[in-house]
Amino acid sequence: MMESRIRWTAMFALVFAFGLSACGGDANGNSADEAVAKSVDAATEAVDAATDAVAEAVETIEQELPEGVTVEMVEQGKAIYGGPGICSSCHGPAGAGIPSLGANLTDSEWLHSDGSYDGVTKTVMEGVTAQASTSGVPMPAKGGTNISDDDVKAVAAYVWTLRK
Repeated sequence: MMESRIRWTAMFALVFAFGLSACGGDANGNSADEAVAKSVDAATEAVDAATDAVAEAVETIEQELPEGVTVEMVEQGKAIYGGPGICSSCHGPAGAGIPSLGANLTDSEWLHSDGSYDGVTKTVMEGVTAQASTSGVPMPAKGGTNISDDDVKAVAAYVWTLRK
């Protein structure tokens, strides 16, 4: 999303620069060539600043993730959560839970683990029995799917990021 915003900012600056060149200059009396050069410089600075901001945001996110978890892993887990892992079938598309079916994964209350990445991984890997489930509905190991152990770790990484 940020890359798209950067592209649109650069495109706007270039269109603005070309508009200035078409009218012969800017309000400060600069020639069209000077106005275009200033606009291109401003666009370049804006793109550089946005690129730096994105890099800082990614670094901050990576520092906050549990050891061994990457941003790419979280993104992969999100896709598995809503797709072949079928997690969203019981926990809802945003992880808020479905009453009498799957627990809310977005609050600070963890029913079957301590909420740590390792705890979430273990719960998904082993499942939850009907007796331990607050709804009485069991969660089979790996959600009853054939996702790989690496897929489980990715889903756990995504689920870990949902908590508040």
